[in-house]
Amino acid sequence: MSGWSVVRWTGVLGLASIVVQLVGFIFGFAGGMPSDINDAIKFLAYAKTVHFTATTALLLLVIGLTLFIGFLAGLRALAVSAAAKDEWLATTTFGAGVAVTVIVLIGLGFGLAGLALAVSTHADAAQVRLLAEVSGLIGGATTLVPLAFFLGAAGSLGATTRILPRWLAMVGWIGSVLVLIIAFTAYGRSDPAAFWSANGYVTVLAILPFYVWTLGASVVFLQQKGTTARLNK
Repeated sequence: MSGWSVVRWTGVLGLASIVVQLVGFIFGFAGGMPSDINDAIKFLAYAKTVHFTATTALLLLVIGLTLFIGFLAGLRALAVSAAAKDEWLATTTFGAGVAVTVIVLIGLGFGLAGLALAVSTHADAAQVRLLAEVSGLIGGATTLVPLAFFLGAAGSLGATTRILPRWLAMVGWIGSVLVLIIAFTAYGRSDPAAFWSANGYVTVLAILPFYVWTLGASVVFLQQKGTTARLNK
């Protein structure tokens, strides 16, 4: 793979990021959902049971998000190369992406801490449940608001610099609005078993526009062979 351009490396890093994260979600779902998160004792028993699969899932998400930082750097470089006058927009997109990544990594850190505590000799059921809930809540509005900003900026960056197809700009813009709407789940209660709650299923579904946009952009870049991104009409 020697001699690969920034364009193709950006595509590889973005694609690898999505694939690793999706495998992480598969591991996460394999462990199933806790029967009752309101019962700290039962949740502790659940955490001990799924410790291996859950820890593997979170580690894969950490790896995937780390790869995403490389994708962001490549995206900024390609945008600046194509339209130097729009460097501010490229930097804004890069900064928003890094902000989202850091916030999610913090949430995953709380999750890993809870799992490690669950299998320790001094496990406290209430603390394990608290760490799990905090991890989920960070994945709610705290992540979704900057994610909405990132998608909007990324859509605008692709349309302005023309380094990505027009349909990806639409994915970014529409996804930005949808994610921002879902961020209002912050007014709800903490209930991961519910659909519309501060850490419910809808907050997980909210990342779909992000995955669609990143996957689409990665494939576009990976298919290109030049040293700079091909401009789209």
